[in-house]
Amino acid sequence: MMRESMSGAGEPAVLHMGTFEAELHWREHNLATLPALPDKEAERIVTAMDELLFAFCKPGDLLLTRYAMEPCQRDYTAALGFDFTTARTDLEQPVRANLTSSAQTSHGGGQLLQQSRTTEQQPMSVFRLLYEHGQSVADQLPIAGTMLSPFAWVPYISESSQRFGIQARQPLLETVRTVNTKHYSAQMKERLGLANPGVLIRSAAELELLGTNFLQDGSFMIKDNYGVSGKGNLHIDSPALLQRIVNSIRKQEQKGRNVQFVLERYSHKERDFSCQFHITEQGDIDILSVQWLANSQFAYRESLSPDIQFMDRLESSAYFDTMMEIGRQLYQDGYFGHVCIDSMTLIDGSIEPMVEINARKSMSLIKNSIDRYLRQYGLVGNMTNYTVSHDGTFTYEQLLIELEHRGLLFLPERGGGILPLTSAAWSVNHRDAPTGSKHKGRLYLSAVAADEEGKRSLLDQLEHVLEQHGVSVLN
Repeated sequence: MMRESMSGAGEPAVLHMGTFEAELHWREHNLATLPALPDKEAERIVTAMDELLFAFCKPGDLLLTRYAMEPCQRDYTAALGFDFTTARTDLEQPVRANLTSSAQTSHGGGQLLQQSRTTEQQPMSVFRLLYEHGQSVADQLPIAGTMLSPFAWVPYISESSQRFGIQARQPLLETVRTVNTKHYSAQMKERLGLANPGVLIRSAAELELLGTNFLQDGSFMIKDNYGVSGKGNLHIDSPALLQRIVNSIRKQEQKGRNVQFVLERYSHKERDFSCQFHITEQGDIDILSVQWLANSQFAYRESLSPDIQFMDRLESSAYFDTMMEIGRQLYQDGYFGHVCIDSMTLIDGSIEPMVEINARKSMSLIKNSIDRYLRQYGLVGNMTNYTVSHDGTFTYEQLLIELEHRGLLFLPERGGGILPLTSAAWSVNHRDAPTGSKHKGRLYLSAVAADEEGKRSLLDQLEHVLEQHGVSVLN
């Protein structure tokens, strides 16, 4: 399948696909895990986040998602000017399981030390689904001959590409796995002479010894070598908590699990931000975006555009020189593709340029694509999400209708409004669920407004709509 480029020469159409929790598919299945409260509904929501990739689509591109985008969302994105082709059926049929709503789950302290599900129990990646069950979708979506642009390079990309004739130019999977570990980020800090490098520990005994030493000077972080977005990070601020974690890890060791955690002194941050760049196959590095981040419990909550004063501060501190050097080191180690560097400013006024490396696309890169779309109309927005609980009677289509009825739904000619970014995540946990039962959903959106006051007004009105229709906001 070919499309016409700006120059008139044909080039392959781009196929956008992705598994957002790529770290689950990179990690070794026999690794010990940090204690976590299981949330199966939240995990299913993450599997529906690939719909966000529509933001990268250019005219003629294809989007293949685990769950088909709802017709009303296809119509809405088309009205916004996004011209892409997507499948009209699910790549994965819903798992018929009795999911327990987290709203009904006790949050007592005893459950803190429950182990999260093992890698073997995690959902299959979208690429494995395509490889094993994707013939019917491939028959309706012309993916043969397209150029793959994944959210992240994960297993089964090569196999599914070969089976369905997709072009995929990718670094070695083992390289991708390596550069996405917290240990690699710690080593990169040491290479570049950056402050606060982490230390890899490989046993409960090492955790106990080194953690005790760290606590003498303050609190510290334990990071799973493949942790992501609040999962696999624990802030240790007392000997008692450290001992509980040590005991948990030791029990897993006794069952034959391997230990790989990075310990890092806790930084007293002022603000999180991130930098997105791309490394070409030839080693050229293109800085794409900087985004302020609002995180909650180390997990992503919102992306915001930084002001010019902050960008000037980064420029004067040689921050972008550091980003370029990280890119050169990554390329030297065999990686090319998208990169997101997590960074922070500290309360002492300094900048910690690299907290960790994410060698993949990111939520902030999606936000940058939305920024580029809005910029053509002279508009700006954020990107945020609402985790909600509802019984399924107020559907996503009804939400769009209600927003439109109240004049809240974003359209370019309105100059502002709520721009919903996903449909499947709203109802993924209601598929095959008993009628009237409450389950988690999530709405990703951009609030497009002239200023902070206008954004807050839009979100207040959205929250009022949700409340009126029996939808509870959980975050």
